[in-house]
Amino acid sequence: MKILALDLSLTRTGVARCDGVRVLVPPKDLRGMERLLYLEEAILKRAANAQLVVLEGYSFGSRGRAVVDIGELGGVIRLALYRRGIRFVDVPPATLKRYATGKGNASKEEVLAAAIRRLGYAGHDHNESDAMWLYAMAQDRYLGVSRVPSAHRAALDAVAWP
Repeated sequence: MKILALDLSLTRTGVARCDGVRVLVPPKDLRGMERLLYLEEAILKRAANAQLVVLEGYSFGSRGRAVVDIGELGGVIRLALYRRGIRFVDVPPATLKRYATGKGNASKEEVLAAAIRRLGYAGHDHNESDAMWLYAMAQDRYLGVSRVPSAHRAALDAVAWP
């Protein structure tokens, strides 16, 4: 199964797939709709052959302008995937954290440390490590490849997998 995992961000989207993990950084001079369009096109290019796209869901406890902006990006990407018939699934942030660390309220640093320890991640970017965990969750669910203790795997049941 070809899986693409995304930790959406307007500045540093984490992207994980079979050929590795990286961040997608839009040009700094792009703002507003131009930035959304750039990200939509770049993500759709990466999703072209994917059988499933795994997205980190919305953080409903967050506040401020950044929440509105990430909501716009999330809506643009979800609609674009839907229009192209590309299956996608949302993984709530607390579920990703519970899978990675065993606790749903883990800090970004704890999730990153778990990626280094369990997934062999050699970087230091939270967006990349989140994307790696989303990818690992899909591998566990669909391919039976697990890198976490069985107690962590219970988090998979909280996702509405297609």
